[in-house]
Amino acid sequence: MSKLDEKREEIAALIASELGLGDPAGLSEADRAAVDRQTSETIEGCALETDEPADCEEAGTPLRRRLREYRALLELRTDEADARLAEEGEVFGREDDA
Repeated sequence: MSKLDEKREEIAALIASELGLGDPAGLSEADRAAVDRQTSETIEGCALETDEPADCEEAGTPLRRRLREYRALLELRTDEADARLAEEGEVFGREDDA
C-alpha cells in the first residue's frame, strides 16, 4: 500500500467515525461503499485545484490535517513523475496541455 493509499485510509477512518460507523475494517459492504464514496467526495471537494473548492473548515481538525497531508503526498507524486519525465528527455510545458 502506498503512502497515498495509507493516507486515504486514515481519512476514510475519520469519516467513518464522524458518520458513527466505527472502524472501516468491520463495516458491511454497503457501509464501506458509503464511506468510500464520502471519502472520495471529501478529497475531491477539498482539492485546491477544483473550480469551486469546498469550505473544508467545517471538517474536524484531524480530518483537515489528513486532507492537507494527502494533498502534499499527491503533489509530491506529481512532482516525482514530472522529474522522471524530464530525466527521460520528455519536454513538457503549459502549451503541451492544450
